[in-house]
Amino acid sequence: VAFRLVLPSIVKSYVNRTINEMPGYQGYVDDVDMHLYRGAYVIQGITIEKMNANVPVPFVSIDKLDLSIEWSALFHGALVGEIEFVHPKINFVQGPSKKESQSGENGNFTQTIKKLFPMRINRFDVTRGEVHFRNFHSDPKVDIYIDSIFVHAKNLTNSEHLSKSLVASIDASGKAMGWGALKSHLDIDPYAQRPTFNLDFQLAEVPLTRLNNFFKAYVLVDVESGTLEVTSEMAASEGAFRGYVKPLFKDMKILNIKEDVKNPLKLVWETIVEGVTKLFQNRSTDKVGTRIALSGTFDDPNTDILSILGGLLQNAFIKALQPGLEGTISLKPPPRK
Repeated sequence: VAFRLVLPSIVKSYVNRTINEMPGYQGYVDDVDMHLYRGAYVIQGITIEKMNANVPVPFVSIDKLDLSIEWSALFHGALVGEIEFVHPKINFVQGPSKKESQSGENGNFTQTIKKLFPMRINRFDVTRGEVHFRNFHSDPKVDIYIDSIFVHAKNLTNSEHLSKSLVASIDASGKAMGWGALKSHLDIDPYAQRPTFNLDFQLAEVPLTRLNNFFKAYVLVDVESGTLEVTSEMAASEGAFRGYVKPLFKDMKILNIKEDVKNPLKLVWETIVEGVTKLFQNRSTDKVGTRIALSGTFDDPNTDILSILGGLLQNAFIKALQPGLEGTISLKPPPRK
């Protein structure tokens, strides 16, 4: 009984020590709850910050992290674990210097999870997650985010013995800027020596006005109306990958004569940008877009700039790009020319 009473304090001390062993990062937890009846413990209030940095937000914060044995996998003869992240938030920050930026590089977060729960993880879930890209030094300040993220990953250790490859699947959904619906599905072999996966990704109708701080800071324009949708397919095997990213801007309007006439330089610049936008806009669909083909190896990726321009011209003058997934990408290598 005495050991059970002091166990949460012992585990909390171990968790705090483990988090602070990450290179370049420091952190702490608020509390630890033990659930011995289900082989689990729950970490409450995790905060991880970049050391010696001038960044006003932590890199990672998690309301609750539940680490437990996955009892359902025992029916398949496997002793593995599962993890649930409740309201995790990740903040990527761009600043004028490394001290004022944070990207998570060299953090070795996977190794930290293994130390906290030294059991093979077969399943993980994310509930109400958030990912932010921030710039506190731009004018205006930028905060591009995806929230309401739900992720379900299963069979990461192939405990169900489903196949010899692509044994794991990860489904994710969320909302971009609190509005645009995001959905993705990933089949992956987590034990392949080289990345082996098949990815489908869709982002539907994000109002461009919600991205205005980004446009003002990086493009020096503000958008009056329009939506953005992005679809992508990607497949990789044997060290090579192929796929595409297809961004489409619909009903995009930049110029506002009544407001922009007050600033002649802004008026001239936005007139040029809107003119270029109209030039590449398909007349029947009112969409500007292109299909960016991606291919190569992970050591030598290749993106053809001419194909991007060709996609713009094709959408504008030849044939409108169709929204949605094409179903043209698979793990099979492309035919040799």
